[in-house]
Amino acid sequence: MKENDPTAQTPETDGADQWRAENFPYIRRLTPEDERTIAQLPLLNIDSLLIPSPYIIDKTLDVDYEHSLVWEERGELLGYILVYATPDRKKFHVYRQVTSPFGRGKGIGTTLARYLAHNVAVDSQIYLYVWDKLISSIDFFKSKGFRTEEVVVYRRMKFLLMSVTAGTLRERVAQGGGREVSIVEELSRVRHDVKKSLKVLLDLAAMMSVDNFNKVAESINRETATLLNILNMYEDKVHLSHKVSLKELITDRIIPFVEAVDSSCEVRLILKSKIEPVSGSYLSCSRALLNIVSNALDAIKAAQRPGLLELVLEQRDDEVILSVTDNGIGIAPERLEPGVDLVPLFVGKSTKGHGEGIGTRQVYSTFGADRITVESRQGEFTRWTVRLLRSTTKESAHLAELFTRYARFMKSTQKIELTGKDRGELTSFIWQLTQMEIFSYDLVYHFSRYNNVRDIFQNVLLYRLGGKSFDSLKADLAKCRIDNRSIMAWLLGMTRRIGRNESYLKQLAPFQAYKDILFQSYGQATDRTMIFTLDPFSGEFLCTDRKLAEHLDFVPYLPRGRDELLRGELIGDVRNVSSPIYLGVWSVKCLDDLRQKFGLIQRGARQLLEMGLDREKRIAFYNTTYNSCEKEIDTLKTVTLGEMAALPESEFDRFFRSTDEEMGGVVLAT
Repeated sequence: MKENDPTAQTPETDGADQWRAENFPYIRRLTPEDERTIAQLPLLNIDSLLIPSPYIIDKTLDVDYEHSLVWEERGELLGYILVYATPDRKKFHVYRQVTSPFGRGKGIGTTLARYLAHNVAVDSQIYLYVWDKLISSIDFFKSKGFRTEEVVVYRRMKFLLMSVTAGTLRERVAQGGGREVSIVEELSRVRHDVKKSLKVLLDLAAMMSVDNFNKVAESINRETATLLNILNMYEDKVHLSHKVSLKELITDRIIPFVEAVDSSCEVRLILKSKIEPVSGSYLSCSRALLNIVSNALDAIKAAQRPGLLELVLEQRDDEVILSVTDNGIGIAPERLEPGVDLVPLFVGKSTKGHGEGIGTRQVYSTFGADRITVESRQGEFTRWTVRLLRSTTKESAHLAELFTRYARFMKSTQKIELTGKDRGELTSFIWQLTQMEIFSYDLVYHFSRYNNVRDIFQNVLLYRLGGKSFDSLKADLAKCRIDNRSIMAWLLGMTRRIGRNESYLKQLAPFQAYKDILFQSYGQATDRTMIFTLDPFSGEFLCTDRKLAEHLDFVPYLPRGRDELLRGELIGDVRNVSSPIYLGVWSVKCLDDLRQKFGLIQRGARQLLEMGLDREKRIAFYNTTYNSCEKEIDTLKTVTLGEMAALPESEFDRFFRSTDEEMGGVVLAT
């Protein structure tokens, strides 16, 4: 085949027609003009992390405008993929791929990659670099046929060079993902590496002498660090997978532990059915079960009789149930009574007659009081029963995706490089800050199973606005029950980073200089209903997801009282003219008060215009929370922002309607 043979660029006939340009009206080739445009678009410069230079692997690479692509929809660039290629078009480096916040969920990134694979030679090599902390991204690319070629250290970050042939990528994308690696397989690998590391440490200790002490000591320190790194990496992986096989945990950890502590104790393991993995942390679950079994062995020893430890594992629908029964001395009835926190009185107090009862506290902290039952008859037995939810692939993938987003935000915002001199730079900073805030909502939602998320959001907001210390926030969250403690750590880390960036922004520029950018940035929450409380005089506002707060929750943090503020609501992109924005007030006392409150709404409309909203965007009106006037604002009418801002006071009355006397004074909304 000749070097520039055009047939080399033609996709295989299998499925080729599907990937013709005419079938993708939103995809076109990237141009130098597009690159200049993208450089000025904050929405396409938010998520980019520092990545290795495209010339690291091959100096002959150059930008390939033939295969670099943009996704343009209704005149707006929603995503792009920048590709470098060798002169013979055999190697393609995906140097950058970014999707606008308004393009998320459309599959733009995946479609661009597939389009590339179907429009290059089938034996072409496509490669990219992935930050080694983005585990879910690495797993994703592996499932699409990418292989890790080498590790590159660049600007103190480790990147994996991953590559695939275009033909393999086409096939794997069509077939779907690959097999997951189980926790047990990972544990076996880690056990092998730990044994090898320990052997090296023993060898080093054996060769130590006066002459070589310093050198050997350095080697021991280095090998110890390696060992700790192996264990920490495994801990990170199991926290990401959130799948724990209790059957494997019992056989790998619990039974060997019993044999080591009391080899004379009889252990009975009863498996009643096929047991699926459960949701949780492997390390936390193993520690909790070891604490239960350790207490059982102590109770058996105190009873001074042949020990019997019975473990029964079964699954009922979505619950996996484990019971651990010992024939020890048992627990006194009065110590089984629940305390004020609904936890038995023996929890937090040693079951051995000495110590601090840390083990039982850890058990309840890991599993939760509502999932634990303890039965006992003094002098005869004690039985712990733990009910856990089975894990699902969807749940594990979701948690891995959360971690990937968390890691990306934390890494990309590690340093603040904002001068305030360039408005485009300021826009990027604020839009990313709002992205982080919206992501924090997802983390707060995970507390909803056992907690009032409104209370949690209030604590987070109080910290962000300077009314609570970080240690106080951390202590408050530590009291909350959640199935996975990693999410709590992510929420704390994300909230602290948001608070830091918000403080920096307030010191850098006055609110009036960026209020338009900030308000429009909440349009990124395209799949949520966002509420806000607005000061119609200054434009100051606070905004969040409706699930997390009510308008009244924001009033204490704004400079005016409730009756001088507005309640608002927006859904989706604020630039979308067809989607109205809601405004309203809390109370109306009389006709004069009604006109005054409608004047506040007019001021609010003017503020929204100052914030860059289209004059043709419509306003709809909230029901007034408490109305004791004979008239009220007509919630069935709408008006454009432009008309509302210029409306003479003499025409206010056409937006009022009579109030049904029977409804006067009734609370209509919150």
